[in-house]
Amino acid sequence: MLGEQTIGSQTSGSFVVAVFDDWHTLHAVLLELENDKAAQPMALLHARRDVPPKASASRLLKQMTELNFERSRQHIACTRGHLTEALAARLTGGARTLADALPDWLGSNQAKQLESNVERGHLVLCVELRTPDDFSVVCGRLVQASPHMVELCNINFNLRCRA
Repeated sequence: MLGEQTIGSQTSGSFVVAVFDDWHTLHAVLLELENDKAAQPMALLHARRDVPPKASASRLLKQMTELNFERSRQHIACTRGHLTEALAARLTGGARTLADALPDWLGSNQAKQLESNVERGHLVLCVELRTPDDFSVVCGRLVQASPHMVELCNINFNLRCRA
């Protein structure tokens, strides 16, 4: 899914969203991305309780926040940062599910698909792109590692929650 071409600004940027089945694969991708100047892991969403010590030692996963959407079957953990703050604001503004909080960024169908992946125990990684040229490099790496979804989206953290 392609959106605006705003890359790497403070309030709006382009992100690649990838879905992983297991901590081992995610950890390997995070190690690779930590040494890459093309992209920066920005957030991880999941609803799992089995975070292994090796994964939790990752810089990205050190501080997690739980979001409890009214109609979600379980609490959703998200790494602290802009995405968590934006999701929390939408939760406070009346979003009842993760999918309700995401449509401005992903579109309704993609938001429901992402929520479904989280509820099924998958790990959803959001990676910020630094420049438009980084898209093919980052997506190529993530597509090789992620058997599910790798998509491009724009996130504008200044969007107000729709009540």
